[in-house]
Amino acid sequence: MAVVEELRGVLSEADPIAADLLLSALAAAAGSGRRATCTTPFPPSLFQSADDERDYAALLANVEALPGSAHLATAVDSLSQQQLTLLHWLMTHSRRPVVAIRRCTLRQVQDQMPLSTGWLADLGRNPGLRPHAVLQLSPPPASLTDGSGGRLLAFHGTSMENMHSILHHGLLNASGTRLERTGYVFGKGIYFSSEPHVAFAFSLPADGWQGSGLGKRLRCLLCCSVEQEHALDTRADSLIPDKYILVERMDAVQMHFVFVYVDTSPTAAPARGTPSPQQAATVSPTASAQQQQQQQQQQQQQQQQQWMPQLAGPGQAQGEPQRGSLLLWLIAAYAVWLMYVGLQDNWPFLRRVLRRKFGIRL
Repeated sequence: MAVVEELRGVLSEADPIAADLLLSALAAAAGSGRRATCTTPFPPSLFQSADDERDYAALLANVEALPGSAHLATAVDSLSQQQLTLLHWLMTHSRRPVVAIRRCTLRQVQDQMPLSTGWLADLGRNPGLRPHAVLQLSPPPASLTDGSGGRLLAFHGTSMENMHSILHHGLLNASGTRLERTGYVFGKGIYFSSEPHVAFAFSLPADGWQGSGLGKRLRCLLCCSVEQEHALDTRADSLIPDKYILVERMDAVQMHFVFVYVDTSPTAAPARGTPSPQQAATVSPTASAQQQQQQQQQQQQQQQQQWMPQLAGPGQAQGEPQRGSLLLWLIAAYAVWLMYVGLQDNWPFLRRVLRRKFGIRL
């Protein structure tokens, strides 16, 4: 009962979008082809066999069986013991408790970093970069907000399947390890960009939690700060491209905000007037016959439209090919005319060359 009461209190205090993100990230990691590394941390002793083998299918099945995010806080009493333990472990994890994640707006992000406005202009020029939700992980440091220097604003894009591990362990320098995915052509370290649209290209979507109120398929962009002294130089003589930031030391990175993007929104409710499956099953025979007649008429119209090009006259069916052929003939005639003019203007010179070089007299 203590676990139930604690979890109920945590979920009532937490932001529903924050809980949604944690569950979506865990589901994306468990369904990944790299689940062995993406599901770190893994629920201890919950979904492990006697020989310490992880049961990813059982983990994913329990996550998907949870009620939707809108009803999560009120459905604690109806959860199984395994679901209860899993949800309590995830929401109260010491490295990233759900109550420490708060939703905010882009305006609030800008107010916390008034001197860093270039990224906001980037979002204004690219409407596709405007996130569906913004979650704050930690406040920006004073060295980033008061203009004193020392830290740089940096954006990091990654696959959604990596977010579970990143939220709990931070960004890792995976270059040259089995965790490395995108290479390290400009050197080993964690790659960032000073502009959101550059980092967003690396924010790959992944299928997440079915009960998500945001969407089944999400992607994330991390807004971070890095210590300037540990950011490798991007001058003209550097191999690192402009707008890229490379950091080798993991402790020089702080994550502040997560921009969440939705690729596919939750299935919408039927439009007004659309019959439910139960209503459709009780449609009268007369209405059913009318629907069949309408379907037959639509099929006939589609068939007529399909055969219209074949029944059209020569001028209609072959108009495009004829115009294309005429254009080719005009281009060829123009090329021949250019050759003729060139030969006519340079004929005396060509006669001398042919006579001297090859002994040909014309």
